Amino acid sequence: AENYQYDREAHHALARKAAGEGAVLLKNQDQTLPLGKDIQVGLIGEMARSPRFQGAGSSLVNPYRVDSILEEAIKIANQDRIRYAPGYSLEGFEIDQDLVQEAIALARDADVVVICAGLPDNFEVEGLDRDHMALPENQNQLIEALALEHDRVVVVLSNGSPVEMPWIDQVQA
Repeated sequence: AENYQYDREAHHALARKAAGEGAVLLKNQDQTLPLGKDIQVGLIGEMARSPRFQGAGSSLVNPYRVDSILEEAIKIANQDRIRYAPGYSLEGFEIDQDLVQEAIALARDADVVVICAGLPDNFEVEGLDRDHMALPENQNQLIEALALEHDRVVVVLSNGSPVEMPWIDQVQA
């Protein structure tokens, strides 16, 4: 249909609504959530800046627009309340101690640490089954390191299948 038209903004708003309604809160110890607007947030994780919203293979789409947690957090809380560090790389799964140390240093000055983690593209590919349910080790180690340094840690997971959470008892939400 060559003359097909649609309202991109309305479709984007609907996609955001569906994503919000599809989120699942697994844990909220000590009423860590919701976050107040006047707190310092240490936002950590490459997925906060480069969100993963699809798998590979036939699920690939060409999005009109992709909103990141980092951009949205800055809009809500203002730049001076959000400090960001990538913490890990999505390109490789090795632990990068420089990225971990940068994240830990940033977390020390935050009221709450929000870590965005999840499965990278090549973990969920059509026609390739994983033989494990683990997140990449660089993400698990980062979460554990930050949980040792801070008493208010929130983990936001982006994945299309269940994952093991060996750190679940060490984080508040």
